[in-house]
Amino acid sequence: MHIRNEFEHAAIMSTMNLRSHLGLIELCNFSSSVKTFLGPQKSYKFIYDPDTQESSLTCSAFRLLESLDLSGAVGQLLNETIQAHHKAYKTGTTTLFFLIGEWSKAVLECLHHGVPISLIVSVMVEGLNSCIESLKALHIPLHNVLATKQISSHRTSVLDGRRDIIYNHGNHHISSSRSDSFDIKCLGGRIPNAVKNVDIIQSSRGNISSNLCQMSKLSHSRHFSSPKVSNFQDPSQTSCHSLENVTKSLSHGNCEAMELVKKAAILMLENTPEIFVTKDLFKVSYVNICILRGLSELNSSATFGYVTLVRPEYATIVQKFEGKPLRVLLLDGELTEKYRHLGFNMATNLKLVSKCADHVNSSKESWIDKACQKIVQANINLILVRDDACPQLIMQCIHRNILIITHVKPNVLQAFSDCTGAEPVTYLTQVRNHSIGCEVFAKIFPQGSSEPNQAIAVNLHAHGINLVTVVLSCRLFPKMKVMEDQFWTCSYKLYNALLDQKVFPGGGAVELFCLNHLQKLEKTLVPTSSISRGSLSCTSSWLSSSVVYYQSFVYKCFANGWIKYLSTLLFNMGEYSSELQAMTIIQNELKNISACSSPSSYVFNEYFKKVLKGEREFLTDHRLVTVYDNVIPKVEAWRSALHLVHIVLQTDAEIITGSKVSTNRVTTGQSVIDDYQFL
Repeated sequence: MHIRNEFEHAAIMSTMNLRSHLGLIELCNFSSSVKTFLGPQKSYKFIYDPDTQESSLTCSAFRLLESLDLSGAVGQLLNETIQAHHKAYKTGTTTLFFLIGEWSKAVLECLHHGVPISLIVSVMVEGLNSCIESLKALHIPLHNVLATKQISSHRTSVLDGRRDIIYNHGNHHISSSRSDSFDIKCLGGRIPNAVKNVDIIQSSRGNISSNLCQMSKLSHSRHFSSPKVSNFQDPSQTSCHSLENVTKSLSHGNCEAMELVKKAAILMLENTPEIFVTKDLFKVSYVNICILRGLSELNSSATFGYVTLVRPEYATIVQKFEGKPLRVLLLDGELTEKYRHLGFNMATNLKLVSKCADHVNSSKESWIDKACQKIVQANINLILVRDDACPQLIMQCIHRNILIITHVKPNVLQAFSDCTGAEPVTYLTQVRNHSIGCEVFAKIFPQGSSEPNQAIAVNLHAHGINLVTVVLSCRLFPKMKVMEDQFWTCSYKLYNALLDQKVFPGGGAVELFCLNHLQKLEKTLVPTSSISRGSLSCTSSWLSSSVVYYQSFVYKCFANGWIKYLSTLLFNMGEYSSELQAMTIIQNELKNISACSSPSSYVFNEYFKKVLKGEREFLTDHRLVTVYDNVIPKVEAWRSALHLVHIVLQTDAEIITGSKVSTNRVTTGQSVIDDYQFL
């Protein structure tokens, strides 16, 4: 009976100390604020700063984190977890933030029913790992996405004439030419099955080329003839049209921001044309942002080179230099007298000894004069500085028609170094002929502000530069940060998809698949009635049946986190009047997928089509766009969320267990637990 007593003791202690798990309760309270950020139709929040008395607009969980009071230990752990995920992927923080709260509620529910902590941790980790392993069936290779056109809702056009997607299968060449679009009427109002197989992804592991074999049967039709590929076809066109498929599918409602991402990627294609979209097509490190205030959002654009805001005094100099090649110097540091590179240690036991007191008094002026002399002698017209520069030196250079642009990011310095051959230096004393680049051109950006005493936008570019600047403009100041966040989110969605070379079906299809998998894991548990009394002792039989019961309960609580996530997502899409109705739909979908012999086929052929219909209202061209999610960022968000919850759970158990808590904190925690309905 020793084992049984220990097991009962652990269950009793878990129940007694439920209200002492303040860390989990705190995570629930933190995460409740990001509920409206899920899905393509987000609800914005105003964040008021009492110190500056200014408000900002946001729909990003990462930005919301900056306004929360995270001074406590749990808040610091939450901040570090989300910061680390955002630094690595720049997307998926809302999913991470939301699931942290929901799985904290799941753990609290398990503690409320006396489940031992060790069992909670082990079952949840095993369940998540098993779900992630099963999701390989839903991996969609990116080349499948690129070869699959978007599903058109127009009845008058099946093949979109704007695509130039060329398929190769054996000796058959099938091309959808721009001038060869056709009408359904020419086929008697019927859409061939072969066309359906091309337009709709049936399975993540399905071979597209096998579907195209069916299309080759229509080779006798003049609309499906097999013309030879024209030698005059621009190879970058295929990439551009394929890229459009990917960007639309990953936009998730941020169509304007993703359109700018697509334009930036297409500009990169001009320098390095690719027949197919590869992982190196879109390098997000080669993208820069310039924000123009006071202009319409219609002025947002993408352009080659480096666009930045400079002092209004530079307008005359830039106009004078327009069309003329400039000599550029790249400084990887500060352009000040006292600047020393990182790691430089000034000796503390040295004294400056000078026979001339005037030299000591005029040392600052002497440095500025020497710096100007060095710049003029090297015939430098433009200096890009990573950090700050001496204001007096800037004014001296303005009088000499020399541009000094400060706070230039390292990727910009590297881009100009690559295309001009200039080697970045740390100090002016290091300037040599090989340190100076040539053939840099400057011009005033057309949409830049021309008002007096206002900063102007200048475009610096050079032949072969691999840097693209996206100019964001907006008349509403609080919305500027939202536009910037949305652009970077879309940029990294495309970057991560190209890097992983695979995507997930979106719209909650992955979560639905995981819920079905958890149900299967629960069914595999050995029920109490199947335990033979002859093979196990009474104590072992009781312990085994208790473990099975607890495992089943933990799986259900763990699944509730995804159910809540999925119901919130569907509700925020605007398809259902309430989350309760969305939950009812989820339960029906789980019954349907359980009755299907192939869950992955059901997800692609049935559930995924329903999601496409739900996305229709967010599109401006009335086209049904297939929705996709990133693979690695989503999976790692799940791992990070569960890891943080377990850290806080174990910390509470080790440190706070048995401590006295105030009535207010207990009441707050109890309300959180009571509000959580177990499904």
